[in-house]
Amino acid sequence: MQRNWDIFCRVIDNYGDIGVCWRLARQLTKEYGLNIRLWVDVPASLAMMCRGFDPELASQYLDGVEVCHWTPEFPDIKPAEVVIEAFACELPDNYLQAMAIAEIKPY
Repeated sequence: MQRNWDIFCRVIDNYGDIGVCWRLARQLTKEYGLNIRLWVDVPASLAMMCRGFDPELASQYLDGVEVCHWTPEFPDIKPAEVVIEAFACELPDNYLQAMAIAEIKPY
């Protein structure tokens, strides 16, 4: 099983989409021991659900999940082995390009 996953979540309705993504990220981490990066464009929505979460930080770990602020200036990073576009959000262009040139293509 691929160990590194990225989940991308654009917050549309405040709690529904981020709630589903957050629960999925935690479950994959706890039950399967996967390394999950959850990219969220409105971190304040997660802060309303999670004590100890600081929406001002660019990246932090919470319940074993790395939560990252998804900004328009998306960093050049290595894509995960498995990528989820939650609720049909669109991945950043530079991330898509990195996926295309990756030696082992992400799922």
